[in-house]
Amino acid sequence: MKQNSTLFILLLAIPMLIFSCKKNGEIIEVPSFGQFSISLTSPSGSSPVLLQVDGVLKDTLEGKTVNIKLEAGKRQISIVDLQKKKILDTTVMIEPRKPISLTCFFNGTTILVDNLDPTVKPQTDSLLIRFVTTDKILPDLMDIEISLYDFGGTLIPLKNKTLKGIRKDKFSTYIQLPHPNVIDPSFDSSMIFYVIEGYDATPTGNHKKVMSIEEFNCSYLEYSVDQLSIWIPNNIISFGIGPAPADGSTTLRSPQLIFQRQIQ
Repeated sequence: MKQNSTLFILLLAIPMLIFSCKKNGEIIEVPSFGQFSISLTSPSGSSPVLLQVDGVLKDTLEGKTVNIKLEAGKRQISIVDLQKKKILDTTVMIEPRKPISLTCFFNGTTILVDNLDPTVKPQTDSLLIRFVTTDKILPDLMDIEISLYDFGGTLIPLKNKTLKGIRKDKFSTYIQLPHPNVIDPSFDSSMIFYVIEGYDATPTGNHKKVMSIEEFNCSYLEYSVDQLSIWIPNNIISFGIGPAPADGSTTLRSPQLIFQRQIQ
């Protein structure tokens, strides 16, 4: 008798459960969620900024990674300063079981985002690099030339290694750089490196040279494995042309590795 009563209750619960999942005759869909994370790097002394999702404040971005679950679908991601001015406004598509990570760099006025496009790839044994100016005293618009330089003082110009329109608020297009030994197998890669010289490209700048190896105020790309900025084949690098060290140890402009990922 007890078993019959239990069976009766279960049979009665099934239509009630089905009915509870309907509203006006339609099935109520349970929302799905996906994982979203965002990290922000900024210069020391910068004010914190705020993360908004679909216009709703979620967290403060200040030297940490924020991980949140968001409802699946297109979500509006905004970063605002303390005065509520938007400094980044983008959309991401949230999908269940497909975590999305957004890596950002804040230069004090503009937020720069890493390029995660899987179709952007360097040729074998080369790297792709793009530039942004992070030195406040450099012109807002520059043209740059990339050459090879050895510790003996020899400058080796390269063909087709010029980029125009380097800015402070967005990255340039990519340029491909091979290992120096691809250019000339006789090069001693431990004694040679890429240098970056720049010209004022603003309307009133007269294309004046503002970064020069002769004046020892150019920037450079290090690729030795024991250095900060690493040259590794199949790398995709977002590179900042920063100011010289504040301690006055050199007038060379410091290279700044902002984003880096390696194609497998």
